[in-house]
Amino acid sequence: MLLPLSMVERVLIQVRLPARLVRELDKLTEEGYYGTRTEAIADAIRHLLERYERGGDVAKMVRLFLLGRKPRSPGKIQIDHNKVREILIREFGTDDLDKILGKLRGRAH
Repeated sequence: MLLPLSMVERVLIQVRLPARLVRELDKLTEEGYYGTRTEAIADAIRHLLERYERGGDVAKMVRLFLLGRKPRSPGKIQIDHNKVREILIREFGTDDLDKILGKLRGRAH
């Protein structure tokens, strides 16, 4: 369960954002979606973290691969290759990575 922001230890971070994003962020607070920029940014970060946590280790590896990145600590992610093949076949109808990437990128194969 997430605690309200008022009950959690806070850490100051400084970021530089494009002015356009800040204007859009301010619109959200002016319209009442958020009380402050901090609330809006914290909510955005929560959504980002939830997005990257979905699907477990296999999903993390696929996302990193699609982004062209390698995991910083690959030893922490344990992969059962047979299970991965089963999941790929179940989800995409094939374990051919070129075909899967084509489907994910919207190309027909």
